[in-house]
Amino acid sequence: MSLTDPTLTMPLPPDARDEADLHFVRTAPRHLVDRSAVAEVLITDWRRLGPDTFRLGAQWPRGHHFYAPIAGAWYDPLLAAESLRQASVLVGQTYYGVPAEHHFTIAELEFEVVPGAILLGTRPAEVRLEVAATDVRRRHGTPTALTLEADLLRGGDFAGAGRLTLHATPPRDPAAGEGGGYPPLPDPVPPAIVGRLDERDVVLGVPASAGARRGLVWDLRIDPGHPVLFDHPTDEIPGMVLVEAARQAVQAACAPYRVLPVELRSAFHFPLTLSAPCHISATRLPAQDASEDAAVRVTAWQSGRLAFDSLVVASLCD
Repeated sequence: MSLTDPTLTMPLPPDARDEADLHFVRTAPRHLVDRSAVAEVLITDWRRLGPDTFRLGAQWPRGHHFYAPIAGAWYDPLLAAESLRQASVLVGQTYYGVPAEHHFTIAELEFEVVPGAILLGTRPAEVRLEVAATDVRRRHGTPTALTLEADLLRGGDFAGAGRLTLHATPPRDPAAGEGGGYPPLPDPVPPAIVGRLDERDVVLGVPASAGARRGLVWDLRIDPGHPVLFDHPTDEIPGMVLVEAARQAVQAACAPYRVLPVELRSAFHFPLTLSAPCHISATRLPAQDASEDAAVRVTAWQSGRLAFDSLVVASLCD
């Protein structure tokens, strides 16, 4: 072989390297995780271990501009949710033949984290995802859905676990979901109430209807220009917007305590259009034991239909 052969300087594909050796030196190509901005890519490396088992690496930044540390002590647990979402898109495209131009939506998402294993350190967290793909569905040979179950490990410590079901559908005309445009952006609730510093990151708005009942009820603030929640144009409300709405609703329900979500179980019943108002409500459930955790049910409604349902368990921080 010639010493000038370009294959000598090309990196080996992930499956050809030592399966125990994950790298955290560069991010995955952004199209493989359905992101437009390189800064929003968490996955760094991946490889196949068996027919339906995989290992992926993710790096969590210590100071993400949106998924910021909680109470200055913990990584935002929603980084676990976003890592699972990106992992499912990458595995679907790389190993099951999902076309890159397909539209990806979350149908179910659940995760739990171990607070002691997601404490901030002096370096970004390097997280290993041990993944199994189940329930891969196909139509005319093309995958339409798959479920990923994952354990999250940080070094030698178990940091959490998660499960995500992803649907993949053929691309649509971007103009198809424009309808009558976007509903008016409601005034945000005060950022501090939902654990935010910048009102641009607040996804809960003051109800516009004069007859809306008071309490833990809000209008969803849909800002298609948000650089993280709306990383690229879409005709639907991204699933992570609803997950963020659930987190902010839990924070509002548990004020004045700061909340650390340690468990989340969500079902996305149907896609939400950008052109119609969406309403969020929260109900704090009675405590089942003497623990300091709070359980809150959060729902999203659009056009009189239940679109999203989430149970969040959160630890309360002083």
